[in-house]
Amino acid sequence: MPSEELTNPNSSATPFDDDSHRNGNEARAHDKDKKVITKSRSTLEDLQNVFNPKIYVPGSYKYSRQYLRERLSRSILHEFSIDEQKTRIELAAAYRLAAKNGWLESIYNHITCNVTSSSGERHLLINPLGLNYCEITASSLMKIDYDGNMIHPGVFGDIMGLNKAGVIIHSCVHRARSDVHCVFHNHYLAVAGLSATKNGVIELTQTAHITGEIAYHDYEGIVRSTDEQQRLVCDLGEKDVMILRNHGLLTCGPSVGAAYYHTYTLCAAAEMQSHACSMAFNKDDLLIPDNRFVKLSMDRAKDLNKEPFGTLEFAAAMRELDYDQDHSAYPDYRN
Repeated sequence: MPSEELTNPNSSATPFDDDSHRNGNEARAHDKDKKVITKSRSTLEDLQNVFNPKIYVPGSYKYSRQYLRERLSRSILHEFSIDEQKTRIELAAAYRLAAKNGWLESIYNHITCNVTSSSGERHLLINPLGLNYCEITASSLMKIDYDGNMIHPGVFGDIMGLNKAGVIIHSCVHRARSDVHCVFHNHYLAVAGLSATKNGVIELTQTAHITGEIAYHDYEGIVRSTDEQQRLVCDLGEKDVMILRNHGLLTCGPSVGAAYYHTYTLCAAAEMQSHACSMAFNKDDLLIPDNRFVKLSMDRAKDLNKEPFGTLEFAAAMRELDYDQDHSAYPDYRN
């Protein structure tokens, strides 16, 4: 791998440049350290050999904020078609929104999208394993085929790898459902808790009705084998929302916005159900709507406004991210 500078190439600053609040001996020692780093322009190899408590993280300096930020500040969107650029930006926004809403478990879980090459081949965009959702950018997304082979590493995929379980779960849905553009999978606390109950989702609230019909898939342990793919696809059928028993949630849709809004409503419905159940003395205290009106609400939810399902909601959420970006230390998700 070629050497990478951690600092702005137009600046002479290094990770050691903060000299404030140092006594004379500390400052002299600090200057000595700076010379060591500056001499070789802060390459990754240098940083591995010179300890710096300001940027230390376990494993490798390539996982440090300074090195990561330099990588994630790059944009390589010009390498892709306009359609793929749009998909990358929307998918990066989806990751940031998932982080904001708590729809993740540490560095795990995934959101994926289909992209089509100029030759007509369908590939997937997915996050590198190791980045926080709040660090994902449009250019950091990796492009893989449905078997998990790398097509394009993005700006970070050569450092961080791929989660096999994510490929197994997502690729089979994309492969089986030509109508699906985006797939969300998460272990959100309220949904994971709900997935461990026999009743699953109870259609208690209007928000649960907007979610639509829900599929269920029984737990088979941490996903490691492609043997489970056929059962996943069979259980999902033509539905866009599926509870993975004792596990979490899977949603999908013809757009990032649709999959996002399915995730939003199901996670909210799970929270509402949790609150309702905690307030009821027993199941008989739960007020369950007439099934006729539940079905009516489900039908009406398909046409909430003039735009396709989830479009206005996702556009509004992206604007919120853009406002937040003005005050954020994270690289712009649109990079």
